[in-house]
Amino acid sequence: MSAPVPSPGVLTTAVHVLDPVERVPIVLLTGTTVTDPALIEQITNPRCWEGDPPTPGTARATTSARKAQPA
Repeated sequence: MSAPVPSPGVLTTAVHVLDPVERVPIVLLTGTTVTDPALIEQITNPRCWEGDPPTPGTARATTSARKAQPA
């Protein structure tokens, strides 16, 4: 059986989050469908979502082959 897939959510407002790989600020605009669990976890205000907030589930976020840069 396959791992649970996070349910996508559609944003009702623009939100500011950090890119999970690059760790740089990004803006997700109204109407954007969010499927990345790392981004879903960052959006904590339930009023940002159309309907119920999606659950990130246990699916793993995609990883990059690039190494993180020190702060």
